[in-house]
Amino acid sequence: MRIDPDKISRTQRKIVAPAETSAPSSVEAGAVSAPGAAGQADQVVLSQRAVEIQRAKEALSRIPEIRQNKVAALKKRIQDGNFQIDTATIAERILSGRP
Repeated sequence: MRIDPDKISRTQRKIVAPAETSAPSSVEAGAVSAPGAAGQADQVVLSQRAVEIQRAKEALSRIPEIRQNKVAALKKRIQDGNFQIDTATIAERILSGRP
């Protein structure tokens, strides 16, 4: 069996339609363009929800994982003998599934 490359490319053009090039509603939606073949531009448009998630991730990345001020305060309470563990509350939360 012989495969004709011309038939394949004609079939691909029929199956794969060019992407619609509608302009994004706003720059804030996160549109990114890159030049494609034959002068057309590929386009990615993020939803408003995706933009919000991206902003939240960026904000979280600026917060340190270990809050030194809280650690220092707890260390001081332990050293001073003022740190009391309420075992009943801990047990209650474990059994109820609350954090």
